[in-house]
Amino acid sequence: MFRRSAALVLAAMLSLSLAGCFGLERIGDAVDAATDLADRATEAADALSSVEWGKLSRAVVRDAASSEKIAEVTDQSAIGSAFTGLSGECGLAATPDAAEEYVIEVWQPTTATVANGGDTEEIQVLEVITYEGSDVVTLEVTPVGLTLTLDAPAGAADDLRALAG
Repeated sequence: MFRRSAALVLAAMLSLSLAGCFGLERIGDAVDAATDLADRATEAADALSSVEWGKLSRAVVRDAASSEKIAEVTDQSAIGSAFTGLSGECGLAATPDAAEEYVIEVWQPTTATVANGGDTEEIQVLEVITYEGSDVVTLEVTPVGLTLTLDAPAGAADDLRALAG
């Protein structure tokens, strides 16, 4: 309930400023854009809170240009530590002009249930893109297809890059 209320307050507060940012001609368009942004932020928060950080199976680091696998990290502590910096205050950002550097895929096992015969599989829960020389990261919550580009706190992008070894 709190997240939904916060999203509605955010929508109201941003409606006037978004009119100028997005070239929207009517206040109604600005309110719609702000509501959409707030809904996306709420959805991202919900999806990120559903990631079971203690149950991650692996993080795969790929070169963004070639898609070549650079590293595969299975140490849950190392993966969790690399993402700790993103739990701080992050602002929305534009995709930087810098080249994409790494693509980090985060995988988690599914829950074994009677319905799936007790078998577990892996699903990709996050994909993060780092950019050369930048604190900006793009985060995609893959199960819901939600993508946000964030200006991460100082050092957070470097912590993610460290997964590459």
